[in-house]
Amino acid sequence: MAEQEEPKEGSKGGSLEGGMAYPRYYEPTVTAVTDIVVPATRVQWGPVIAGVILALAFSLLFMSLGVALGLGPYGLSFWLVAFTAIGLFLGSMLTARTAKAGLLPAVVHSIMVWSIVLILHAITLGNLGGALAARMTASPEELSRGFGWWFFIGFIIMLAASIAGGLLGKSHEEHREEPTARQQ
Repeated sequence: MAEQEEPKEGSKGGSLEGGMAYPRYYEPTVTAVTDIVVPATRVQWGPVIAGVILALAFSLLFMSLGVALGLGPYGLSFWLVAFTAIGLFLGSMLTARTAKAGLLPAVVHSIMVWSIVLILHAITLGNLGGALAARMTASPEELSRGFGWWFFIGFIIMLAASIAGGLLGKSHEEHREEPTARQQ
């Protein structure tokens, strides 16, 4: 077998470099460089989750206050819609601000906050609605129709508050594209 030459001191991959035997590696000779800038228009989930947490915490805080004040089922439902709408407004404003979103992305982020809160409220309030229906004397058809309309109108009010908060929190900086060398 032929003996391999030891690389000169200071060259890459030699056994003399650093006192240890390093495996030989090669640097790429061709690198891909592009000057295409893609603006970030996707949903940023960190700000959305922060907005959902703020909205839920706000509505839970004031829901517990409504229970402490002794509001009945109807008063508590109005209370819930009002303070959840305020919580969604604040949560969507926080989401749009932290995402530094423009007009359309702010609306999209607000709708994402609203939809997650809607799902969580539908799960919890569906159980609450079933418990209230069991205590009332109206027919099941009347109760389901009444609760259905109440949830629908309440969630539309909450959607409007969420979008308003997102629009208020949208970024006021306009995205300007700088001309590149190819475009000039």
